[in-house]
Amino acid sequence: MADRDTWEKAESLSKIFAAVLIPVVLGFASLLANQVLEKSKTRDELLKKAIDVVFLSNTDQISGNGKSFESRRAHRSHWLEIYNSLADVKLSNEFIAVMMEQDTIANEKDVYWTGNLPPMIPRIEHAQGAASTNEDDLGHGWVAVGRLSSQRYSDVNFNVPANAKEPDGGIKPQEIIRARWSVTLRSNTRNLEDRQGYTGTSRGLLWGGECAKVIDSQVDGRGQTWAFIEILECPAAKNPSLAMSSTRPVIR
Repeated sequence: MADRDTWEKAESLSKIFAAVLIPVVLGFASLLANQVLEKSKTRDELLKKAIDVVFLSNTDQISGNGKSFESRRAHRSHWLEIYNSLADVKLSNEFIAVMMEQDTIANEKDVYWTGNLPPMIPRIEHAQGAASTNEDDLGHGWVAVGRLSSQRYSDVNFNVPANAKEPDGGIKPQEIIRARWSVTLRSNTRNLEDRQGYTGTSRGLLWGGECAKVIDSQVDGRGQTWAFIEILECPAAKNPSLAMSSTRPVIR
């Protein structure tokens, strides 16, 4: 009799727990499912937008509304990497390089290569009228190499040999780097092109595929590596990290 009472009490308790816990579990499962669906919906919307930007032959889509070369380049890089992070089939590095050259208009800026070099300038800006006579301190300008620690291809504008990188993010002097696409050549490391009325520090563009010798480098507060360079002929392709497909086409 006692055993029967015990079983009845246990059965009664189990029914109470079931009545309380099952709705809680179902509610939690429903909430979790809704979160997953919402996340999937957001992912699909982002991927659709990235497809529109990357693959539609619309200049406004791939270049954005920015007036400056730098802002248009940043817009392209953002959506290329969004696509690669969400799509099952990833874009190749070669395709990314071609897309990064979209809307690179030749007559917008002077274009430099080994056959058309800009005048040498000092690494450090001097007072007006002062000129550096130290040949080791002269080069063709500063370039934004990119964030060397990033795994995203479009975050780095140059192919940089692994053994050329310094622990602090800089690049060893005398090392050779190669532009993946056209890169702005500057008189200093200040990039203020998008400020209204500011003429900028750009000297022009270093043509995609060109090589340069690093004279000096530094890392800015945003973690981007800059290099003061001298444009020169690319060495024979002994270093695989310098090899690349050409990204020469520039819209004229």
